[in-house]
Amino acid sequence: MGYLFKRDTLFATISVFLVMGLFVFIPFNLHFLDPIKLALTDLDFNDLSYSALKSHGSNAVDDKIVIVNIGKAGRDTIAAVINKLHDGNTKAIGLDVLFLSPKDSATDQLLATAIKGTDNIVLSDKLDWEKDGLHHAGYFAPYSSHIGYVNFIGEEGGSIRQFSPFETWKDTVNKSFAAAVVQLADGVQYKRLQKRGNDVERINYTRQAQQYLTVDYSDLLNNRVEPAVVYNKIVLIGIVNNDASDIEDKHFTPLNEKFAGKSIPDMNGVILHANIISMILENNYIKHIPFWINWLLAFVLCWLFLAVVIRYYLQNNYWFHLVAKVLQLIIDILFIFIGIFVRKYFSLHLDLASTLVAIVISVDVLYFYEGFAKWLHKEFYYKTIFKTTH
Repeated sequence: MGYLFKRDTLFATISVFLVMGLFVFIPFNLHFLDPIKLALTDLDFNDLSYSALKSHGSNAVDDKIVIVNIGKAGRDTIAAVINKLHDGNTKAIGLDVLFLSPKDSATDQLLATAIKGTDNIVLSDKLDWEKDGLHHAGYFAPYSSHIGYVNFIGEEGGSIRQFSPFETWKDTVNKSFAAAVVQLADGVQYKRLQKRGNDVERINYTRQAQQYLTVDYSDLLNNRVEPAVVYNKIVLIGIVNNDASDIEDKHFTPLNEKFAGKSIPDMNGVILHANIISMILENNYIKHIPFWINWLLAFVLCWLFLAVVIRYYLQNNYWFHLVAKVLQLIIDILFIFIGIFVRKYFSLHLDLASTLVAIVISVDVLYFYEGFAKWLHKEFYYKTIFKTTH
């Protein structure tokens, strides 16, 4: 570590981060990189703790949540399901179905009456920021005092890793669907969620569809489901389909079996909401490391790496390229597994992306810095550890 506190080592490290910033803030039009960009846009190595290590697989079935699969049922059938659940003394009912417009007046009236007569039901709506303000897309919203938005962060095409518990617009606090359900079911955990004060929470996926008790609407309506199954439970109503080719109301999540280059969404929205609700009820949040600490860690690790690299570069140049590339590969793999380890065992999200990028480009930036240091030495007698004939 004799080169750790050399001025050139520090300046070379600073140069690495200046180059990273250059590519972030200056919009280079490099179309030949588009395929790589598309492949890596939704890449998060911490997802390996879910998709590869199956960290969720050993979790027990959640005994607080029951899901009713409504499939392609119409509004009159959904009304009957709500009435049946209302009679079953559920703790809270979450209707994860968007009703954007009226249909048949008779069935609409049946559903409106069922919703109005159920005081512990949460309807879903969708927030839409338009020119004149925040809009809600929910036709039956006037019939319930409990409404939650079902918007997800990243639903435009990437994996759903985060959700926004609350959205404030003109002094009005809008609740997410999961937060609204928890408010009815467990006031203590709801207040704990509020006190966290986070604009965004990272979702801790602990269960797949088979780890939630799911009943079909026809079984419920035909009394093939024991009353005890839904008694004092949170019941979520939505679409559940296990057919991989049926992607209705499905989203990409970190549990997707294809870690990179995902092509088929893997989780229904109602299961996704169930995971968020489980996380809140179990107080099983993923802890975050502040943004500045991630970047400070990246800087320190890159600094240490360059101290080792520069020493070998100056003393053993013949094998330098091979040693440097192998060392980069080993360190990057090690950092990836450190991130996975702390996520799995400590529920801590360690974002090492900046560190990985810094290590990858550090050697190439070092070449440029060496040339710049030699030029400064020639023109301004700048003292450098790099030999002018190196």
